[in-house]
Amino acid sequence: MMLDNIKNLKLKISIAIIFAFYISGIIGILSNSQTIDFLSLTPLNLLVSLFVLLYNHQNGTPKQWLVFFIVAVLGYFVEVVGVNTGIIFGEYTYQTTLGWKVLETPVMIAVNWLILTYAVVYTLGKKIKNTLYLALLSAVVLVILDFLIEPVAIKYNFWIWASDTVPVENYIAWFVVSFGLCYLMAHDKEKAKNDLAPYLLILQFVFFGIFNLALWK
Repeated sequence: MMLDNIKNLKLKISIAIIFAFYISGIIGILSNSQTIDFLSLTPLNLLVSLFVLLYNHQNGTPKQWLVFFIVAVLGYFVEVVGVNTGIIFGEYTYQTTLGWKVLETPVMIAVNWLILTYAVVYTLGKKIKNTLYLALLSAVVLVILDFLIEPVAIKYNFWIWASDTVPVENYIAWFVVSFGLCYLMAHDKEKAKNDLAPYLLILQFVFFGIFNLALWK
């Protein structure tokens, strides 16, 4: 009973932390706050989200932590190839919002791919046990999320596209890359779980959904 209480407290504190970061970001950015540059805090938000998410990882194995690292590295280098060649997602360029860049690609992109992949797999994995189905549905969810991310990313200088519109190949590539990373994550999920994952995934949709509504006004 005491152990359950500790787990519940940890989850509640974790939810409060990510909720505070995301909601303050929404309010701060949309209000054009002059006190704090909330956009410049995007890398910090990603790092905090990743730390709190992995802190709530339960029943894990050493192999899973290696998989997490591999997912982050693969996601990063896919972006490196993409941004430097234009042959994966289309022609695009990263701007300054995501912070420090190596090979024209923000290091935080590795963190972002890991967060998104982990959050969706560990959310849907509560109900879907088949690895292939889990990876496929996870990829679909991430493509839907990318539809929300793109207008916001362009508006707030995450990245810009060479063309006036986001190319269709971007969404196709997002599905393929997401499927591969999600399959890798799902294949070694085993009995691990994370009760925070659904909250973070929902916050991602709420965050970018609200900004899309603001852009349509």
